[in-house]
Amino acid sequence: MMNQQYIEYLRGCVSTALADRRSGKGQLDALNGSAMTRTTAHPRKRLRIVQLEGRNVCAATDAMHCTETRSRRKPMPPIDPITYGTASWRRALGHLEPHQEAWIRYCYGYDLNYDYQVMICQNVWNEYRATLTGKRTTEKARRRIESLVWLAVQSYAATCGFVEVLRKYNDSELAELSGVSKSTWSENYRHHWLGLIACVASLDSSALLTVKTMRSESRSVHLAT
Repeated sequence: MMNQQYIEYLRGCVSTALADRRSGKGQLDALNGSAMTRTTAHPRKRLRIVQLEGRNVCAATDAMHCTETRSRRKPMPPIDPITYGTASWRRALGHLEPHQEAWIRYCYGYDLNYDYQVMICQNVWNEYRATLTGKRTTEKARRRIESLVWLAVQSYAATCGFVEVLRKYNDSELAELSGVSKSTWSENYRHHWLGLIACVASLDSSALLTVKTMRSESRSVHLAT
């Protein structure tokens, strides 16, 4: 069981690993666009071919221009230290369940891929729908609850502190978005909303725990080889 402090640590690790740090050119692009330096410090005479013991020998050459492909004394590293140091976290994402990877990339990598959003919502709804089995819930109410899934995902992601444009919703806003009065919302839908939030929280903690586990296993394998 992870405490809140450890969850925040894992959140920081995965958000750092997924951060976009492409502030400069790529390695090949930088090579292609770098300034070409010409050096003529040691000019030589025009090329002459002379006979020496029956062989043609170059006696001298024209001045040669040496083109240098780097404009700095010390070349830039092919990968920055932070990107290199967090590679194990990114590798671990490949071992997650699709809906877990979708959540991590959406919430902590700010990846708005539509397929990720669909997978997240489907998982949260399937988890919560199972809790409605055997309960007296009308089809109209069920559809309203289902319409809250994406809002719950956005609201919880906003509490994690790594999604830039999303926010939490208050009861008045949720009632309006659901097309019911605030009193009806409080009496009939608020507990469903809290249940959906709990499902998203469970997805978050399970995904983070799986990332941590897969990273530890992957590092053990690499250190053993």
